Amino acid sequence: MAKRVLVIASGPTEQNALPKLLEHLKSENIEIDIRIPSGHRQLRPNVVCPIIISSQYDSDEGPPNKCVILVDTDGKSPEEAIDPIRQGLLRTQLYRTFDNVKFAYAQWHLEAWYFADAANLRGYLHRDMGSINPNEPDQIQNPKQHLQQLLGETTYTAQVSADIAAKLDPTSISQRSASFRSFLETIRNGDAIT
Repeated sequence: MAKRVLVIASGPTEQNALPKLLEHLKSENIEIDIRIPSGHRQLRPNVVCPIIISSQYDSDEGPPNKCVILVDTDGKSPEEAIDPIRQGLLRTQLYRTFDNVKFAYAQWHLEAWYFADAANLRGYLHRDMGSINPNEPDQIQNPKQHLQQLLGETTYTAQVSADIAAKLDPTSISQRSASFRSFLETIRNGDAIT
């Protein structure tokens, strides 16, 4: 029986891209269910809690084995970005219902992960990435803006994000991005950030 993991992320970009970046986990017998807040709301305890609770009842296969909340750090430390959500959830009744909630982060944003696979990103963009160092993708400040600039006339949308993610190699990304590697480990084992 497959391990079922609910991933709660911030928006449509993540919802479209993460299935591509996590597809390889199927070979490890891990099924991913990605959900985002409705109405473009931010990840906050009052938004996350109903998503987790609903996941307990809306599948014929039963509740997920764990929930991983993926938070963009937006320039903060991972702890600063995660702690308000964690503390808010601890104050709810959620942990009496479902206690296997874990946290992961994308350092600045998920788009930083794309730069870690420089060869395939260049292939998608059909251009050089300039001064971006693919060996330190988590150090890129505002990677979404950098990506938009590299796309030129193409508007960066959730579908474009999915198209890029489909061209990338998760193994290459995990070798260069500590935040992506930590995210994968949290999905697999749940031990990275609790």
